[in-house]
Amino acid sequence: MKKIVLCAFALTVFSAANAQESVSYKPTTGTVTTEVGLIGGLNNANFNLNGGALKFRYFLKEDLGLRLGLGINNEKTEDYVGVSPNQTTFTDKDSDINLKLGIEKHFAGTSRLSTYGGADLIIGTGKTVDDEVEENGDYDKFEQKRSNFGFAVFSGADYYIAEKLYLGVEAGISFVSSKLKDGERSIKNGNNLTDTINPGSKGSEFATNVFGGIRIGYQF
Repeated sequence: MKKIVLCAFALTVFSAANAQESVSYKPTTGTVTTEVGLIGGLNNANFNLNGGALKFRYFLKEDLGLRLGLGINNEKTEDYVGVSPNQTTFTDKDSDINLKLGIEKHFAGTSRLSTYGGADLIIGTGKTVDDEVEENGDYDKFEQKRSNFGFAVFSGADYYIAEKLYLGVEAGISFVSSKLKDGERSIKNGNNLTDTINPGSKGSEFATNVFGGIRIGYQF
């Protein structure tokens, strides 16, 4: 009798485990996810934003997701030369806004594994400003704008290690065209103010970049 009870208990546990595993952990219609990049080894893991960008996904269906990546960068440095009242302040500013809009097609996997492929549209703008300001109010300011436009194709996989929590890998290739506009210079010397365009400083570039990484993410 004891053996029968133990066998029945083992069968119940095994059936419950199988039933639990058969429940899919993967996103359903309306699911929103976000994630960060994982860098370093297992014993020295660090987290960072994906290329400096926030990333979100919204699933229109279980096998179709929209994705949004937003990166904002602002850097500013100041140096001071001389002493008052003849001090000059040199300021360098560099700013960028990058946007990625994409779509993912997910394929059949397991209750925990989701593989996918997709594409992103890449749009970006940026600006560099070099500013030299004297304490008497005179200045020499140079400003130059830039823009990026391109697309990327990628494939990846998510593995749900727990409910609403996943580890993922993604790799792909991007094609981006960058344009640098003519610089604009403003000079103030006493009561004289001069605004000029620096022709010939503009340019363009087309770059191909292979990317990849490990991510950790969660569902809302």
